[in-house]
Amino acid sequence: MVTASEFSAICLPALLLLTGGVGLLALISPANFALVAWYGSRNIYSGAQTRADKWIDIDRFVISNARTFGCIVLATEGLIWFVSHHGPEAYSKSALLFVVTIAVILGVIALAFITRQKGEIEANLAEARTDPLTGLANRRAFDEELSRRLSQRQRQGTPLCLQIIDIDFYKSFNDTYGHLLGDTVLREIAFRLGETARHMDIVARIGGDEFAVLLPGCTLDEASLAAERLRSAIADVPLRHEGEDHWLTISSGLAEADFDDDVRSLIHRADSALYAAKDAGRNCSFRQAGPEPAVAALCD
Repeated sequence: MVTASEFSAICLPALLLLTGGVGLLALISPANFALVAWYGSRNIYSGAQTRADKWIDIDRFVISNARTFGCIVLATEGLIWFVSHHGPEAYSKSALLFVVTIAVILGVIALAFITRQKGEIEANLAEARTDPLTGLANRRAFDEELSRRLSQRQRQGTPLCLQIIDIDFYKSFNDTYGHLLGDTVLREIAFRLGETARHMDIVARIGGDEFAVLLPGCTLDEASLAAERLRSAIADVPLRHEGEDHWLTISSGLAEADFDDDVRSLIHRADSALYAAKDAGRNCSFRQAGPEPAVAALCD
């Protein structure tokens, strides 16, 4: 048998020190609770069905569930305190098992709630960052990832290239054959982009018939070779639709990030290279390095 005083002397100080403070902090200030969580600065990566890195910020997850966590912790401690001060002088093993079981049940309820909230947050974030037609990253996800990669470039010197892609004559193609086939073209281009890009590349649809590829760790020469592989993958194999072949081509502009580039300046340089590719007759890639005019990367 264990007396109430022995139970209190062993368990309560440890519980108050280790969990009471954490529970109070979570209940009073979720933001500060997230700061003391050592895991708070990491990302949880879900199984991505596309090339986009679907991620959930653990800080947001911790903050959104902190008060529930704090309530569970304090309720558990309150139960133990009440039983230890107002319960019988001596506890049987079955009584102790009952107290522990109640605490475990409360913990399981909290874990189930947090797991459900985590799933909802992941689903909402993934939906907000995904283009519904192609399944690629959307413009919002692309801008966030580009900003993050540029910061990495400035901190670590890691090469980074941006490729902006436009489907040649897509508007006239769409007007001639209709939006149904036009959507099929967009999905096919997205599929071939995903199949050709490296696993670490970030492929996004950034608007209309315009796509973008972030190539981390790539120099401009390497990105030029990758752009040619992509161009060939699209131009060399027709899209078969309702018994008819449709030949598709793309134009693209490449730019390598400089240390002083921001999102706007890097996109502007890649766009300038894309316009040069269109002016050169389309179905090719142009590249721009620094302030110099864009030149052909690899072209038919």
